[in-house]
Amino acid sequence: SSLQRYRTLLQEILKFDIAYIPISSPAGPKAPIDPEKFCMALRGMNCIGGAISRNIKTSVVPYLDAVSPDAKGIGVNTVIRKGNKLIGYNTDAIGFMKAIQRGVAEANVAVKRAIVYGYGGVTNVVASVLKDNLGYEVYLTGRSFEKAKARASQLGVKSIRVVDTSALDGLSFDLLVNAAPVTDNELSQASGLLETLAMGVKVCFDHEMPGAKLKQYCTKNSIHHISGYDMYYPQMYKQWAYFLEGLVEEEKIPELIKSAETVMKSSL
Repeated sequence: SSLQRYRTLLQEILKFDIAYIPISSPAGPKAPIDPEKFCMALRGMNCIGGAISRNIKTSVVPYLDAVSPDAKGIGVNTVIRKGNKLIGYNTDAIGFMKAIQRGVAEANVAVKRAIVYGYGGVTNVVASVLKDNLGYEVYLTGRSFEKAKARASQLGVKSIRVVDTSALDGLSFDLLVNAAPVTDNELSQASGLLETLAMGVKVCFDHEMPGAKLKQYCTKNSIHHISGYDMYYPQMYKQWAYFLEGLVEEEKIPELIKSAETVMKSSL
């Protein structure tokens, strides 16, 4: 687990007197976390910072002292305490952009138009990177067209209903980004996904991990597949570079995390 990995990194490899502690709401592990109390805890417990993996990536922002430029408008997944100030960062955006740039280069495809399948929390990062950083024309779709349409309006991108492709006048997409937890099941169970994949897609990124069914489909249909791990590891390395700034050189972080994973596997 990530908890074991980070404890191994901090205490067994780096020998730091630093604890990695998961937190949850007093109402239960699945209950919403209060963003104000989260920030109060970071200050009151003299923490280095905190990682956010749940539903407060945007609601926590008003309680921070500053947000990095690349996190404005999309929320934060990393908070660092500098003195008595809390600074928010978004390493998901960094990891996603690296994954797309690398995958598109490997596929040797000129991407102009992308479509995102799904409308959950990660889509704000995905849409922002594709549209604002990479300059692609971006569409949003999903199992519920009404939800996709509403989310697309929030994100400033286009929406499209793809179940009936005959009505789309030959519209095609170079890149598909799956942002829905559907690709470890039969793809036919995800309304519109197979139809979207058939619209000229040359490169496909899957946020779901491992996403075995989509990877199999891409291999069979000669679509270049970009794994969610290609986003996950770069964002993790950057997040830990923020946490350990001044303690460990950033270029050493990837190898240290790999060493922690090796130690974990050897102890199983």
